Amino acid sequence: MTSPATAYTARWVWCGPGDLRSGAAVVIQDGWVKAVESRPPQGIAVTDLGGGLLLPGLVNAHTHLELSGLAGMMPPQGDFVGWLESMVSLRPEQLRQNGAEATLAAVEALAQNGTALVGDVTNTGKAASTLDQAGVSAVSFYEALGAAKAEPPQAQAVWHGAVLMAAAVAAHAPYSIPTSRLAALKAKAGTLPFAIHLAESRAEVEFVAGVGDEGKRLEEFLILRGLRRQDLHLAADTPLGQLVAADALDHNTLLVHGVQLTTDEARQVAAAGASLCVCPRSNLGLTGGIAPVEELLAAGVNLALGTDSLASTPDLSLWAEMAALMAAKPGLDPEAVLTMANQGGAQALGQKGKFGVLRPGAAAPLAFVPLSGMPQREVIEAVARGEHAEPPISVGRLGGYEREEGG
Repeated sequence: MTSPATAYTARWVWCGPGDLRSGAAVVIQDGWVKAVESRPPQGIAVTDLGGGLLLPGLVNAHTHLELSGLAGMMPPQGDFVGWLESMVSLRPEQLRQNGAEATLAAVEALAQNGTALVGDVTNTGKAASTLDQAGVSAVSFYEALGAAKAEPPQAQAVWHGAVLMAAAVAAHAPYSIPTSRLAALKAKAGTLPFAIHLAESRAEVEFVAGVGDEGKRLEEFLILRGLRRQDLHLAADTPLGQLVAADALDHNTLLVHGVQLTTDEARQVAAAGASLCVCPRSNLGLTGGIAPVEELLAAGVNLALGTDSLASTPDLSLWAEMAALMAAKPGLDPEAVLTMANQGGAQALGQKGKFGVLRPGAAAPLAFVPLSGMPQREVIEAVARGEHAEPPISVGRLGGYEREEGG
């Protein structure tokens, strides 16, 4: 049954890069954007959100909802291998005790803070039903590890009305997947996105190259978990080279982190048409660095934003990620950062045109950011820097956690 259309308007409406409008109205019906009008249409219910920016719901392109039970237990301190050791030690017991409840709370937060779509790395798929019920669309990346562990299911995408529930394939990292399995996993992903953590830490780069103290620490960590270096049959001396050797780098590849990528590698990623998801707060906490965003943008790489998990970041707010990225790299164009959290994430998750834009055929929910009075030229920068008058909210969400929007 079709529900009545409703419209939302605000002082400012951002439809996508270069398209900031004043006083426009977005018409939604059954969870889909039907139109963007210059003024509120007659004959349908209109909610005027007031002073602030109305924009597409955000796209969190990388998180691990199943690790939500580890929130606050192992704050990053710049030691990537040490953090891995803590995580694998604490994970089994903590997730048995509070995993389901913590995941539910994490999804509720996503549903309320303006997130429309997530890329969730999973080993069990248990978060998918919770996301579906909350009206949060998701690409669930089933993550493989080692020579045989955790074989992902067949990749597929299913729409439940205006809510996407997709199952996709992920490989953990070039340092934990044999070259032959990496190639097989990429083939299994088909035309859906294929995700992999890449060049996240100096330890990873050193391990693949076979040099350095941090690389040795990572090797010892892997040996204790039954994965020997020779089992990987490494075919290159860099993490990115491993993907190329496995024929796993193309326009459907979603690289995650990329902290250690070089300028030449940025050009290589761009030439392949791959996307890269940056997780600023997690990257800074775990490694003290962030991917070379300026070089990646200059090379033409599609960039997305993610929060990573609650095991390495304090919350699942992309608004906070944007602000952290702007603070770390103040020379960035604020609209480029906002685009990373919208169109960039949608493209990285294989949903270009369905999320991250305001146009007919795009999926809701939307997001609204309350702002103090300011000229138009300052609106995008204020949002990117996190200078909100009040916390952002979801608008027009279908699902059990829909929030009442005030007029």
